Order: sequence, then C-alpha cells, then structure tokens
Amino acid sequence: MNDIDYIWRIHGYDVYYSNATNGGGDYFALEYMQVIKDWYPYKKFEKCLEWCSGPGFIGFGIYASLLCEKISFIDKYEPAVEQLNRTKTNKGRTDDTNVTVYHGDSLSIIPEDEQFDLIVCNHPQWNNEEDAKQLLGNDIDDHMRDILIDKEWAAHKDFFAQAKLRLSEKGVILLQENDTGSDAKVFEPMIKEAGLQIKSVGHSQMYENIYYLEVVHAKG
Repeated sequence: MNDIDYIWRIHGYDVYYSNATNGGGDYFALEYMQVIKDWYPYKKFEKCLEWCSGPGFIGFGIYASLLCEKISFIDKYEPAVEQLNRTKTNKGRTDDTNVTVYHGDSLSIIPEDEQFDLIVCNHPQWNNEEDAKQLLGNDIDDHMRDILIDKEWAAHKDFFAQAKLRLSEKGVILLQENDTGSDAKVFEPMIKEAGLQIKSVGHSQMYENIYYLEVVHAKG
C-alpha cells in the first residue's frame, strides 16, 4: 500500500489521497455536487461512474451525499487505485458492494452490460503542454503531464466512443472542462461520431475558466 498523506472528509467518508494522486478534485468536488443538485433537482441516480477519478473526490462526494445508489471509479494510476480501495473499506467497513474500482486508462475494460446513469470526471483538460504551462505558470513533470495533457484529444475520443456503450438510455455525461484548453465546439464532432449529442453547456459559478458539458444519447 502506498503512503497516505491526507484525508478529505465528507459525510462520514474519509477519502484518502496524496499530493501525487491529487489532480485538483478536492477543490472542484463540492461545486460539482452542487451543479448536479441544481441541474437534476430531487434526483438520485442509480449508478454513477467517475472517469479519471484519481482518489475519487467527486465520486465519493456524490455517493456520500446520497446523489447516487452505486458508484464506480476508473483510473490508470496504481497509487490512486490503491487509495480508492482504501477509502472503499475505511472506518472498519467490510467491502462496500456499492463501490466498484477499475484499474485502467479506457472504459473498454468495463463490461458493456455495466450501464451508468451519470458519468462525471476531472480529466486532462488541455491537448498541449504550452497552454497548460501558460495557465499554471511553471514547468510540468511527467506525472503532471499525465494528469493535465490529452494529446490530440485521444483520451476524449476514446472516452466518448466507449461511454456511448455504457451509458443507460436516459443517462447523462457531465464533464468538467477548462476554457483555456477547449470550448464545447472542439468536442462536438467526436461526440456526434460516437452517437451522442451535447445537451447543454454551463459555466462554473466559482471558478473563472471552468465549464460543464452535458452529453446524452443522440435522438433518433
């Protein structure tokens, strides 16, 4: 088990994380949950998935806040996966069967019969290093490059194609994006190619550059 440096606590859940596994989700998770409450009032999703989850701030926040019945996570970074499993069994719990953890970099490893009603993520939001460096104001090491950069939007393209197969009929994808790296028009062609469509775009009320992209199955 890798070292645990910090605990982010929400509604009885101790979410374990370290500097190396924190991609900023601890800052964004509370607003993300508020956006879900505002956009889908009085709704409790049956099954939720957090893609590029890191230690799972957003997903565990949604689950602990009773916004979903079951939560799944997927991340490629082994220390983050270890921390997800640690959080899953914290406070002396036996293995929580409502929480599932996948280790990988593509939704293709998740069975197609695993259908989700809500998919969220705080994923790489720039397609080149220079734009990310301009915002952050410093150099990026290999690990931060993995967290921040989606070269030529390859991971986005794969995500939309695979998410189409794993999104329930009336399910929604709610992505957090950064307008210093993209706007919704960048993703529209790959979303359409996957058989999905953009339903709405909303700007963050707390963070200047953050916007939320809502995607659903294409009609017809």
